[in-house]
Amino acid sequence: MEQKTPKKDNKPIKKVGRKRIDIDLEQVENLASRGLGTTQIARALGVSWSTIDRNRKRSAEFEETIKRGKAKGLAQVTNSLFTSATDGNVTAQIFYLKNQDAKTWKDRVENVHATINLNDVLSGAKDRLHGYNTDRLKAKEINPLPTTSKEMNSLVINQTDKKKK
Repeated sequence: MEQKTPKKDNKPIKKVGRKRIDIDLEQVENLASRGLGTTQIARALGVSWSTIDRNRKRSAEFEETIKRGKAKGLAQVTNSLFTSATDGNVTAQIFYLKNQDAKTWKDRVENVHATINLNDVLSGAKDRLHGYNTDRLKAKEINPLPTTSKEMNSLVINQTDKKKK
């Protein structure tokens, strides 16, 4: 295949593909320091996310710029929070302490352990229903299951237990 040579008017040959988009690293650092992610930085600069991603992969300096910007923003907010807390802002003090020393300053949650004796619940229900069922016919037991209780004094007596007595 032949290489293209310049025409007689000595104009250079155009390169194939898109023009390379130059991104201002200072502006990227400033946007990253404000807490913006890569997608938001791309939108703010008017380029696509893939352009930002390509630059991150192509240049270690670009990736470092984003990390440095995020670190600067975090440092500014941390300093501001610390200043607010030391100036007497109680909410800032609580927030700071909960995040810096969670073992000591976390909110306490008390757990109450309650036990329920089902025999007591059933006997109470039986006592309440005793007067209600006296004027009705005795209910038939359907598909009785053997009792799991070893004692014959259990509150639930099945037909198999009645036959044993």
